[in-house]
Amino acid sequence: MTTGEKIAALRKEQGMSQEALGEKLGLSRQAVSKWEADQAVPTMDNLMELSKLFGVPVDTLLRPDAELMPKAEDSDESWPGAENQPVRNENRKWKIAAIAAAGLLCVSVVCSAVSLWRVLAMQQQIDTLRMQSGPSTIYYPQTDNENSDLADWSENIEVDPDHNENLLVTVSAVPKEMRDGETAKFVVRSGDQSWECDAENKNGYSGEISVPLVDTFSVYLTLTSTDGEIRNIMVASEYDLKQRFSLEVRAWWENGSFSFNGKITSASGNVATYIYCGDDSVTPVSGRILLYQNGKQIKEQKIENIETGVGGDVYYYTQVDWRNLEGSMEEYQLKAEITDNYGRVYSSEFFR
Repeated sequence: MTTGEKIAALRKEQGMSQEALGEKLGLSRQAVSKWEADQAVPTMDNLMELSKLFGVPVDTLLRPDAELMPKAEDSDESWPGAENQPVRNENRKWKIAAIAAAGLLCVSVVCSAVSLWRVLAMQQQIDTLRMQSGPSTIYYPQTDNENSDLADWSENIEVDPDHNENLLVTVSAVPKEMRDGETAKFVVRSGDQSWECDAENKNGYSGEISVPLVDTFSVYLTLTSTDGEIRNIMVASEYDLKQRFSLEVRAWWENGSFSFNGKITSASGNVATYIYCGDDSVTPVSGRILLYQNGKQIKEQKIENIETGVGGDVYYYTQVDWRNLEGSMEEYQLKAEITDNYGRVYSSEFFR
């Protein structure tokens, strides 16, 4: 496992979100996201904090071949029969403790060396990117939770209320070096696609872009000097956007089912509907259970008491009782349909 995969696994084991982990470390959610995607490497100070928080050695976080093992806790328990051992066994204990301390010191030195090597390797990659970009365009990718070329920055993402299939990205950035005569714009890149807007300068740059709901993107501040040199400073990177800003819907029989007596079909029982809300800004507002016959909707039952403004995992249970349906039960299927607070509709798969 990579360092990022280990951080993600340990965070989920603790039941923490990326935002919660970032708050404990005094960092942004984006910083944690970049670690887990192996887009950035935690500093040694952050690695030490992660080690304390998750109870694993720093070496375990850094070495790909190291399994996730909890730190061995100190113990005052004596071995069986210790009370009957002569005093020289106490000296043996101290020798063992001294050897263990020396071993831990060696591990610490090795971890520091590995971390330094990774930082130097990443810096070399950054220098290579800058050289490849040519003299007219300079790229400044982020290597940790903070972009060293920015004095300050902020970003907000939400579903675009005017175009509910898009995301509205509001961003601001203050470069550490402000050059006279530069023009600025913000560019959002996702694969080979890009979208841009002018950046308004008010003691720093700000802008707003509506982009399609892609899964990942990076935001750049693009600064063009009077002689044509372009500085592209990365402001932020985002991942798993489709999951965060959409609902996931599943449905199944909690109890009951379809039945057929040789002449007519019945659908009777309790239907469970599961909804996952990836972001608190996207929530269900209404729902219904739909009955289909040969692919055509014929009946519906409203899902009662859906709570708005509720994020995370939520479950609802709906009683249905449809009897005297003509045809065999193989002709019939059910599914759940949920509408979110932006008017977008999500459906579960069909089930019988």
